[in-house]
Amino acid sequence: MSTRPRDLAHNPEMGFINTAARQDAVGAMVKLALELGADAVVGVRFDGGKISETVSELTAYGTAVRLR
Repeated sequence: MSTRPRDLAHNPEMGFINTAARQDAVGAMVKLALELGADAVVGVRFDGGKISETVSELTAYGTAVRLR
């Protein structure tokens, strides 16, 4: 999971921040999958939500798999 500020009006770099949040969420998912011994993650999706008026969360999730 990754969190970032939500206020685009006061932060013109929001596009960069959203991209960084997505990369952080994917990185955390991949790290966990590797720790579990996975070879890949399939069916990757993103979900997000509001934590407060200024912070939102972004979660990347999928199915960790082992290849034969």
